[in-house]
Amino acid sequence: MIFKKMSEMSAEDMVSLWNKGFEGYFLNSTLSLDKFLARTVNEGLSLEHSLVVYENSDPIGFVMNGVRVIEGKKVAWNGGTGIAPEHRGKGIGKILMERNLQLYREQGVDIALLEALIQNKAAIKLYQSVGYGITEQLICLQHTEALDASLLKSNSPSQYVTKRGLPVEVKRLSFYRHLSAWQTQWASMKDGECIIVSDEADEVVGYALYKRIFGEDGNLATIALYQCESIPGRADAEDILKAVLSEVYAPLSSSCKRITMNIIDSNKELIGLLERLGFTAFVEQVHMIRYL
Repeated sequence: MIFKKMSEMSAEDMVSLWNKGFEGYFLNSTLSLDKFLARTVNEGLSLEHSLVVYENSDPIGFVMNGVRVIEGKKVAWNGGTGIAPEHRGKGIGKILMERNLQLYREQGVDIALLEALIQNKAAIKLYQSVGYGITEQLICLQHTEALDASLLKSNSPSQYVTKRGLPVEVKRLSFYRHLSAWQTQWASMKDGECIIVSDEADEVVGYALYKRIFGEDGNLATIALYQCESIPGRADAEDILKAVLSEVYAPLSSSCKRITMNIIDSNKELIGLLERLGFTAFVEQVHMIRYL
């Protein structure tokens, strides 16, 4: 059994291995070549720092990694681990994860992140066996109809000012979640936007990271929310979130697809508000961290 860099494979072989590694998975993770390459770029994955395990000359498993510096710490993300179906249940996943952690150490990584579907008990147990711990649960919600604007009406006499901007603008906020799930971090927001909310005293009290996706006809097709937070300790937290969502999901009368991606389950006010708006869960994951 040998290990090589994924960058040594042809693009076609990478995609073939990816699809084979996720065959029979809980979600359909099949990718075309174009979508595989787009995901690699958009999510900051590094083919140079991703591993492929071979048996003889056959690639049988992989782990894709992304690496970035966050607040002075080198952070790595496992953006996908897969083993070909005929090689599962033989301990290869454990060997692959241990070799991947060795790679992280060689690269000077301080913190390792990953997510796993809550149904995938075997994967969670594997990650825990090599030192990862669950920090929080993540939820993805969706809604496909127009939203009831009355449910986002503020109960507070306060007036809020909202401003659209670039994702990088939120990283300076004292309450920005730097170590959120990798895909929800500002650096993963290629073609993304932010909303920043200020109160009457001109204090920033809330923010969101999101993307608007347009169809080939130029019409708005999907709005995806990745982070949505109010500053801790505010009695008007729900109204701040209402102000944020009113901007993120505008126009509320549109029946485009609206989703959230990996929102932390502990953000009860946000999730409760979304559920009252009619959003329902479609994916739940755990967020896991290992300190090296």
